[in-house]
Amino acid sequence: MEDWDAAQRAVIELPHAASAVVVGAPGTGKTAVALERVRTLIAAGVDPDAIVVLTPSRQTATALRDRLSLTIARATSGAPARSIASFAFQLVRAGAVADGREPPQLLTGADEDQLIADLLAGDVEDEQSGESRWPEWLTPQIRATKGFRTEVRAFLAECTALGIPPAQLTQWGAQRDLAVWTALASFSSEYIQVRDDMRGAHRDAAGLVREAVAIVRAGLPGAQLLDEMAVLIVDDAQELTLGGVELVEACAARGVAVLALGDPDVGAGSFRGATPENFARLAAALGTPHVLSTAHRGSAAQVDLVRRLTQHIGAVGVVAHRQRPTGAQPDASVQALVARSAAEECDAIARLLRERRLHDGVPWGDLAVIAHDTRQVQTLEAELSARDVPARTAGPGSPLGVLAPARDLVRVVELAAADEWSADELSDLLVGSYGRLDAIGLRRLRSALRHAELSAGGERSGRELLVDAMRTPLELDLLDTREARRAGVLARTLHEVSRLLAEGATAHEVLWVVWERSGLERVWSDLAAGRGPLADQAGRDLDAVVALFQSAKRFVERTLDPDPRAFVRSILDSDVADDRLDAVLPDDAARILTPASALGVQFDTVVIAGLQDGVWPNTRLRGSLLETWRLADAAAGRDEPAALDRRRSAMHDELRLLVRAVSRASARVVMTAVDDDDTGPSVFAEFFPDPQAPTAEHPLSLRGLVAQHRRALTTGADAVFAAGQLALLADAAIPGAAPEQWYGVTAPSARGPLRDLEVADIRVSPSRLHALEECELNWVIADLGGDASNTSAGLGTIIHAALEHADGADEAALWAAVESRWGELSFESGWREEAQRATARDLVRRLHAYLRDFDRDGGTLIGAEPHFEVPVPLPGEPAHPHGVVLSGYIDRVELAPDGTVVIVDLKTGKREPQRDQGVVDNPQLAAYQLAFESGAIPEAAGHPPGGAKLLVLRPTSRVDYVTPRQPPFDDETRTAFHDRIAAAVEVMRGTTFAAPYEEHCRDEHSYGLCRIHTIGAVSAS
Repeated sequence: MEDWDAAQRAVIELPHAASAVVVGAPGTGKTAVALERVRTLIAAGVDPDAIVVLTPSRQTATALRDRLSLTIARATSGAPARSIASFAFQLVRAGAVADGREPPQLLTGADEDQLIADLLAGDVEDEQSGESRWPEWLTPQIRATKGFRTEVRAFLAECTALGIPPAQLTQWGAQRDLAVWTALASFSSEYIQVRDDMRGAHRDAAGLVREAVAIVRAGLPGAQLLDEMAVLIVDDAQELTLGGVELVEACAARGVAVLALGDPDVGAGSFRGATPENFARLAAALGTPHVLSTAHRGSAAQVDLVRRLTQHIGAVGVVAHRQRPTGAQPDASVQALVARSAAEECDAIARLLRERRLHDGVPWGDLAVIAHDTRQVQTLEAELSARDVPARTAGPGSPLGVLAPARDLVRVVELAAADEWSADELSDLLVGSYGRLDAIGLRRLRSALRHAELSAGGERSGRELLVDAMRTPLELDLLDTREARRAGVLARTLHEVSRLLAEGATAHEVLWVVWERSGLERVWSDLAAGRGPLADQAGRDLDAVVALFQSAKRFVERTLDPDPRAFVRSILDSDVADDRLDAVLPDDAARILTPASALGVQFDTVVIAGLQDGVWPNTRLRGSLLETWRLADAAAGRDEPAALDRRRSAMHDELRLLVRAVSRASARVVMTAVDDDDTGPSVFAEFFPDPQAPTAEHPLSLRGLVAQHRRALTTGADAVFAAGQLALLADAAIPGAAPEQWYGVTAPSARGPLRDLEVADIRVSPSRLHALEECELNWVIADLGGDASNTSAGLGTIIHAALEHADGADEAALWAAVESRWGELSFESGWREEAQRATARDLVRRLHAYLRDFDRDGGTLIGAEPHFEVPVPLPGEPAHPHGVVLSGYIDRVELAPDGTVVIVDLKTGKREPQRDQGVVDNPQLAAYQLAFESGAIPEAAGHPPGGAKLLVLRPTSRVDYVTPRQPPFDDETRTAFHDRIAAAVEVMRGTTFAAPYEEHCRDEHSYGLCRIHTIGAVSAS
């Protein structure tokens, strides 16, 4: 006992049957005293099974369990530490078994959220045929939000904890003129009825505790378990809700010795009813508190920081443990960093954690980052993992429906159950986890299907072909490409799942079929066995799949009609994460926590990240929408506090969260924040030393070391040393160290010409000649597949098709032709589609105006969309197996009233030439004239040439259209155009392609694909 101070020893040596409350500031050894108290009781002859140790949550019970097992040093009949809810469950279950009733089952948060969502959706359906029970200001749109469901869950939990039945709630709603309480009373009755009708006796946590209190107080069946209990020890008792306090009081009233330890200044459960007043009530019931006054954790500067913070917390309930700051001098154990951006803040945190790990030898598991809310925690986990810091979060995590591996798996089942499949739904699946295609692979698949369709003489779009191929996987087998094979696996999986659903398979069974056929188990398992960001992500993906199967198992066990479709919707629609069973995180990862999940733990180093204004403190009044905050006052019969008092109380709660976060550190605590144009540090930052700016230091990772040495090679500073270090890193297979992995150093995959007359004809497209002459790089990128089609291009194609295939030249016929193919276009949003439809209407009107004028002037249409091919000789070239072919399609071939043939090229773009001077050397029109002269347009044979013209439907002037004309060929223009074709062929046969950077590539108005090389690479530095 020589290591214990006097106050600790006094608690440890209390009489066996004594009840007491122990209060102490963070680090005064409350948990250690509880463990030693257990050891002392066992040494005095108390049966270990007669000692029950409770904590507020399952996570804290799990963390305490191993330490307690080592303290007991013998086998016990049950878990040595458990949560309040678990203890209540044991009592309720014992009572149910004794009465011959069905044992209770605990509803998860996600289950409650889905149940509430279903009932709210039912309300919307009922309102279509009758009156609504909800006030008018609570519209269906508001009730459909995640935030509203969260408020309802909190309201129902508070009613359960306070023992408020729906009838009482209805009465109070009428007395206080709160229509929302009357509506919630009706909703609560229906919620309870639906929950009771579920297979199994389901309870929520608050309901279990309330039922357990009634059992113990009245000595009902189940209370006999207390006859075997001698001592009840409650750690972190400041987190007890009113129901938890009443349960502990009821146990003490039945003769169980109770020792409750806590600190109301670190309570983080006010949002769920765990207020400081509850702890004060418990202290009053158990006698004068024992105060632990000596801090055993942290430096003097850290202890002083905690004391300064607690001085600003309101004196509610027990405050005997508070002490004045001693005025300790600031030192390196408390620091503050203020960054210029969120990225710089993450860099600084990663550098700090790696510095503690590598320079000071602190294990990863002894490092923690604490942020105010879950969104910050998720962002920090991703950012730190990307910076080679092994990081894991604790707590519920994210809903399964937002985790890609789980979401994509259930979406396969959802689509298999659907009667109709859309191209968008299939595309989303194919680029998901189980389709294993990326956007480029999907485009290749659709292109391959389209080419096969055109070869067979069909005209279906790529979207239609994709749907048909997934319905008939044999079409994918005929393509025999990697993308088609992967799509085929998914298609057959969809068909197999559809068959199983028709046979009545369970959710667990159909999910297993999808998972097994995906082949991802081996891939992800192999990745997870390694190290680095990819291994961490693979581990998280496998965790998500396991959690999904656990959720499916629970769904099948608790539901009377376990339709897999209902399970799929519950996953995709739920916004609440299931409680995670892997509460104990691995020791080889830094912890990313919220203050609420930092209960009962301590670390060498704690980084308090994101201490921003408007984030921490968050003084938004909670429970205002449904007036939840009024319930406790109504139940107690006291006056309601003013809004200012509630705001002050919220500020004190935020201070308690900060005290808990700061006090988790034993050696160093660092606060970080961002100060930029949009945000600044919190007012709480004033409690910390003057902030410093992070320095641009080495990130202390192998990837950072590679980057540092590669930078030294380019700058010339210590280049020889850097080269030697990179060689050592390359020998160790560190990514990016070997020169063959560097951007721009790897040899080209092929050095042959892009086009080769020894292999195939070189086909010159008139529509691409101008692009080639303007910028060779822009042309080759598009030629190799880099020109992604857009809505504007697709609209132009449809207008061209209408000109060719419309049944008549009147405006109605033209528009009918456009509408018949409108479904081929895809739009990002509804308003974009409406805008494009209006544009299409205008283009059709302008096209009709041209056709009307053409008929009025006595013109005659000779041909529409005729195809031509013109062999073009190359002077001075030796003979080749293949030649040059000028080929393409002409929009219209017209016979003018004067008997000449005029070739027309339709243009719907905004940047087309408007006058004759702009088309004098237009290569596309020249190519059409050459085709006419060569006799490649049989319909025009025997007529004199009249030149060629553009039909521009979107001129800058107010006229409906303009027709800039190119005159007929003469000897000079004909020779000049032949030379242009020869020059274009020379480029197409080349191995390098010029980029006129100043004239074209850097021009923001050229819209060229070649702009890709004007944007600095991320890895350039």
